[in-house]
Amino acid sequence: MNDIFEQIKILPQVRENLKKMGIKNPMPVQQQAIPALLKGRDVLARAQTGTGKTLAFLIPLAQKLDPAKSYVQALVITPTRELAQQTNEVMKQVLEGLEIKTLAVTGGRDFETQKNKLAGKAQVLIGTPGRLLDHIGKGNTDLGGVSFLVLDEVDEMLAQGFMDDALKLISMTNPERQTMLCSATVSEEINKLGRSLTTNCQVIDIAPEETVVKAIKQICIKTTEEGKPETLMHLIDRLNPYLMLVFCISKERAKEVDEFLGEHGYNAAVLTGDMSAAKRKTVMKQFREAKLQILAASDIAARGLDVEGVTHVINYDVPHDASWYVHRVGRTGRAGKDGIAITLYTPEEVRWLHNVETKLGVTLEKQTADGRTIVRRTRIAATKKQAAAPKSRGRNSVADKRHAPKTGSNRRQISRQAAREASMAQKEKAKKAAAKRK
Repeated sequence: MNDIFEQIKILPQVRENLKKMGIKNPMPVQQQAIPALLKGRDVLARAQTGTGKTLAFLIPLAQKLDPAKSYVQALVITPTRELAQQTNEVMKQVLEGLEIKTLAVTGGRDFETQKNKLAGKAQVLIGTPGRLLDHIGKGNTDLGGVSFLVLDEVDEMLAQGFMDDALKLISMTNPERQTMLCSATVSEEINKLGRSLTTNCQVIDIAPEETVVKAIKQICIKTTEEGKPETLMHLIDRLNPYLMLVFCISKERAKEVDEFLGEHGYNAAVLTGDMSAAKRKTVMKQFREAKLQILAASDIAARGLDVEGVTHVINYDVPHDASWYVHRVGRTGRAGKDGIAITLYTPEEVRWLHNVETKLGVTLEKQTADGRTIVRRTRIAATKKQAAAPKSRGRNSVADKRHAPKTGSNRRQISRQAAREASMAQKEKAKKAAAKRK
């Protein structure tokens, strides 16, 4: 391990800290991002969750900070409180023994306590845009000395409407700063943002099929809407997971799952976006400490949720967006470890299942709830249609135009002629009948 990190010029103390954290080898995104950042390059990295993006910027950051300077030198902006807290905890482990202070600044925590800690002159601030702006507005800190900036989960920050506040924070930093943008997906909007915030930027693109899905066994199980609760409970009994996340399409569904699991005696809780910060913190602490075995969650929890030991992820509902599937299943199989992801689907959800498989280029193994593998029928309709010879249409598609089908204006002209002839024949017949009556 040390040899590989040594080759990319990681400090001995940081290498020792990584060893304590169980980090054996740099992951693909780290292999590309760390050398670029150490050379002073700006970086835009696209890589899915669970691929080591966080350490990709924390490791070089640890080497660029000066413990002798007691002002904010680095700013990490995240879209969620949980992600900020988790990143702060990881940063503390990376910085151990380097005499550098780091502080998480998020909502849901006591403002005055944070104010007092900011007076302690932390060199690294990791936080959410709103709370950071609140402290700056009160004069509790400033960002003029920030020479290293990280925007984490940029796509989620845009989706939640936090980018305007983030840009206000960025405008307060040193114009000569070094910048890293991390995102699970990269849209044209993110590319445009990257061009406006970076200079001499190195773009790193780790494709989804090269990351999340390799270490995770992916299974799909067909059921019915009414049968989903029974199927889920049967899976829990059969698999006996250490920690299991059950992802639902909405917070209402997550609450339903939590309710029926609780009624049947399972050690479960729910995590949704509308819970208070204190309640969310309590639930996550219990889950991390394995005092809770099963956590039903809405998609809001899929972002930035890093819990060691999640052995199983259940997609109780098939996500309509392939990227959300990746975010969900990425909660297991973290950092190359094994994991199992099971997707329950109904006949009505087949199209969404096919959408996920097509977008990610994967084929989920079909099983019964008892774990028996079922051979999936190959969809060959499209192949047959493509193989069929194209039908000839119109007069120009045949060699002998005398035998061509009548099309377009020719067909309409012939129809009108036939109608006139029929009308004239009818009138002639009427005249003859009238003459006979006379």
